[in-house]
Amino acid sequence: MNRSTKHATGGWAAGCLLALCLLAGQTEVPAQETAAPAKTAEGRASAPVPEDVYKGDLVAYPNVWGLRIGRTSILLTSDDQLKALAYPDKPFDPENPERTLRTTCESAQRGGVRTLVILFDQFFAQYRPGQTVPRALTPDMDEYIAIMAKVNKFAQGYGLGLELSLLNPLEIGPGYRKQTGESGRWLHYRKGVRDPKTGAFSVQLWQQRRWENNKGVFAVEDAGVRVFAFKETPIRNTPYRVVDPKDIVEITPLAKMEILSDPSPEGGHYYARQVRVYGTGQPQGAGADGLDRVCVVQQYNTPEMDYFSDKAYPFLTGMIDKYKAAGVKLTGFYSDEMHIQQDWSYHGHHDNGEFALRYVSDGLAREYARRWGAQYQDFAKYMIYFLHGQEDASNSVDAKEEVMEVFGDTPEAIRETALFRTRYFHLLQDGVVDLCARAKRHAESIYGWKMESTAHATWAESPTCDVFRAGRGNSYDYTSTFIWSNTVQQAASACHDYFKWGDYLTGGGNDTAEGGWIDRDYYALALAASTGIINEYPNAYAAAWGAPYDVLSRRSALADAFGDRASEGFAIVENKEHRDVSVLMLYPLDLVSVDERFGSWMTQYGYANMITAEKLLELGKVDKDAIVMAGRRFTTLVTTFEPFPKQALLDMMKQFAEGGGRLIWAGPPPVLTYEGKPALEVWQGLFGVDYKPGADEGERAPGRMVRFEGPLAKVKSEVILTDYLVDHVYPVTPREGTTVAGRIQDNVVATQRAAGAGTAVFLGFRPRDDQSQSLGYETRQWFEILDALGAYPPSGKFPGANDNTEHVSRTTEVLACRFPNGAVAMAPHFRTFEERWPGGFRRDRAADEAVMAKYPPPSKELRLKDFK
Repeated sequence: MNRSTKHATGGWAAGCLLALCLLAGQTEVPAQETAAPAKTAEGRASAPVPEDVYKGDLVAYPNVWGLRIGRTSILLTSDDQLKALAYPDKPFDPENPERTLRTTCESAQRGGVRTLVILFDQFFAQYRPGQTVPRALTPDMDEYIAIMAKVNKFAQGYGLGLELSLLNPLEIGPGYRKQTGESGRWLHYRKGVRDPKTGAFSVQLWQQRRWENNKGVFAVEDAGVRVFAFKETPIRNTPYRVVDPKDIVEITPLAKMEILSDPSPEGGHYYARQVRVYGTGQPQGAGADGLDRVCVVQQYNTPEMDYFSDKAYPFLTGMIDKYKAAGVKLTGFYSDEMHIQQDWSYHGHHDNGEFALRYVSDGLAREYARRWGAQYQDFAKYMIYFLHGQEDASNSVDAKEEVMEVFGDTPEAIRETALFRTRYFHLLQDGVVDLCARAKRHAESIYGWKMESTAHATWAESPTCDVFRAGRGNSYDYTSTFIWSNTVQQAASACHDYFKWGDYLTGGGNDTAEGGWIDRDYYALALAASTGIINEYPNAYAAAWGAPYDVLSRRSALADAFGDRASEGFAIVENKEHRDVSVLMLYPLDLVSVDERFGSWMTQYGYANMITAEKLLELGKVDKDAIVMAGRRFTTLVTTFEPFPKQALLDMMKQFAEGGGRLIWAGPPPVLTYEGKPALEVWQGLFGVDYKPGADEGERAPGRMVRFEGPLAKVKSEVILTDYLVDHVYPVTPREGTTVAGRIQDNVVATQRAAGAGTAVFLGFRPRDDQSQSLGYETRQWFEILDALGAYPPSGKFPGANDNTEHVSRTTEVLACRFPNGAVAMAPHFRTFEERWPGGFRRDRAADEAVMAKYPPPSKELRLKDFK
């Protein structure tokens, strides 16, 4: 099925097929949605029945998206296991001493399986004796290819092709380094004070020594230190300090280092040691007047590619050619957790609270300079503009503030600094994905068939792995318990843009509801539906693990109703597609660039699709009152935090609104476009308001109330929860013809104006919506605003009732989803049942039963009497 034909069956109102998918009696959980499908002795997933949730391990990838042809998997945690595969009758599984390559292939043949997946996953070393030293064999090495050639020759005798982890950046490096002499390069930055008279400085930091991720442990090599002296000027009443790039002076020759502590733990896992970088004196040939700060840049070499080198693509194609020449029948790429080298630890790489690591290879610096200016060729000195909150040496109260360095003191210069970071993250993310996607297309061209590359991009999700003082219970909204979002670590590892990774991944998906966080706001379900429809294979998954079976079965029912890699019975009725909605929200990809404390979400809201601005421009087009994308029609377009829109996006918005569309802009008015040009005048004209930007982004208004009026008069008042960036407000002055729709005291923060045949609405605050009732009460301003503006219209079949599926879902105890072919799927809501169980991967049946006895889950029944 492809996007050009799959929507021919008509809209939901026509109702050419109505399927009430009543889930009350469901007894099976689809394998892709459960915590742990059973594994037979040979490793093949067996029928997903409740017993099996408490057995065995799991290779965390979904079934083949369409035909669901099974896979046999061999999961490795050591080089010794890999070497054993070269001998078909040699046991290789430490948990199953009788398992050999021969027994695995025989079992696969009996089950009609056509693919043997061989992968390395360090995650499972915790359940078996794993390696404690860096791997000696990786897929980019000739020795590895030789072993796979032997395995392949044997497996083909059983009709099996191989799916290997060949294009995962985590596993491509040692061979690349040996052949090219290049490696990955990370920069670690730390701020300190300097005596401008004597030049004395002393800065402590945690020097990284070893990282661990799902492809093993490896050494992080010290590649030397560089030190830059500078002076800064505070901008009053802001977190910003002006640092003129022209005044930055390198003083590296004056620097020395001493080791303060070195834990040097045995075995694997992440560790770092504390070092001091210090020095004194003035640099030769450069003025040092007033240079009272330093930035120490610790450089690391890592065993990965320079993804931006001219040698990177030829190396990957050459590697694939070697597998082809060795006779390996390659049928796909195992692609779980696609990102560049980083450590698994979510919260353990910080200097004074900041994740202060960025990938900056020589190739990346050259490419950034080519695109945005020759001054960026020496990218190391610009690490100063990534500094965030490293004020621990201050003798003022600002030591606890999230201070950031900026290019200048004007609103434009401050935002230009954030734009500098935005462009960096875009370049890194897009460059890595494009490289992998090109190499995949090369493999398809020489093998002559499509290569599957299933799974998801990141090992850590936001909000799941964000830090809250009160634990996961409050992770559905921003409150004072929020500390930090791990989005910045994902962004630095090139895996925070799920939409871009869809260029490489087959189907795509997410593990956002992992580790026991069950996603009561349906954010992960909506995210899968959003990435799925734009994929070449429109069938993404929203996985969940780390909860009792009784919880996962209910959550699985929701995934079936959303059409997120639904179980077979539902998938057939739903035409193997995702649910349909009419509201499209721009994913806040660049929030992390404005303030790295935040990142992937403004509000978790399940009744809209998400898309990045870049993908919208690539895939969407305006058709009168709708944006058409992937065969779907969206009549409402919403921004949640879009600080640097491209000019083309503003043009699309204008065309959309004037054609009859419903345009809603929430968050900061843009001062600059992504191209670096003025954006405010065009934006003000579109929304019919005047906005005066300040040095800071918006104004703080914690505890104040938004009171709605005019077209939003029926919306309940909203309290601004915090003084965080996400809760800043943006007062405007309405122009003639623009209607006031909301105020905070005397300040106008919501407006509406007619824009041609459509409407343009500005919301200068963050609308809240927390259907999980995580704070003990429900808020639903996003839904009420959208509903008041007509974004969820009824079909008209029931006078006086709104039967729109999103309206039904947000106002009843039933989740209802419609599909392009006219089907409707329904499931009982699971939106207020709080996570109170351990989030581990392997489950303890007795402990889970005790939790369920103390906190009984909600009923699976659907009560549909008089239901419209």
